Amino acid sequence: MRCPMTRGQGSLFLATRNGILVLGLRLIAARTPAPTWWTHDSACAWTAAWLTLRDRAYLGPREILDDPKWSGQLDWLDRHSFKHSWHRPDLVGFLSDTAIAIEVELAPKSKRRLDAILQLHLSWIVGRKTGAVIYICGDQEGCQRVERAGERIGLYRVARRVRIELLDTIKEQTLASYEQKRVDQSAAA
Repeated sequence: MRCPMTRGQGSLFLATRNGILVLGLRLIAARTPAPTWWTHDSACAWTAAWLTLRDRAYLGPREILDDPKWSGQLDWLDRHSFKHSWHRPDLVGFLSDTAIAIEVELAPKSKRRLDAILQLHLSWIVGRKTGAVIYICGDQEGCQRVERAGERIGLYRVARRVRIELLDTIKEQTLASYEQKRVDQSAAA
C-alpha cells in the first residue's frame, strides 16, 4: 500500500495483509501511520535499506513488535512521578550471530527516559543479548544528547559498543552503496 506524504517528501510503502500472507510471514499488517510518524518511519526505512545494501539480516519494526523478547521494562523518575513503561528498539540488525539493537532517535526524549533506555541497552550488552547499540539521530544535537546520556549512565566505561550516526550519513552511504552495486551489476552484465 502506498501512503503519500507531504508534497515533495515521496511516499511510504506499507505491506498489506495480503502482501504479508503471500510472503508467508506471521505478522500483523501495519495501519497507515499518522503524519506525526512519517519522519520516523521513513528514517527506519532508510536504516533498513542501509542494512540491506550491507548484506545484513535484520528484524523490522513489525517483527520486533511480534517478538516479546525484544521488549524491555523501563523505570524512571520524571519530574514528580515514577514512570514505568516498555521499550523496543526500532530495528535489530545481525552481524554474524550477534544482534545489534538499532534506535532511530529523531525527537528528544526527557533526559531520564533516555537514560533508562540506554540503561536497558547496557543491560542487554552486558547480558550478551545484544552485542551493541546503534543510534541514528536526525541532527548533531541529537547525537550529543545520546552521547551525554551514555556518559551519565556509565555506558562507555562498561561497554564501548555504541555507535551514533546522523540520518543524513545513513542516507548518503545507502545511496552511494546502491549506485556502486548498480555500476558493479552493469559491469558484470
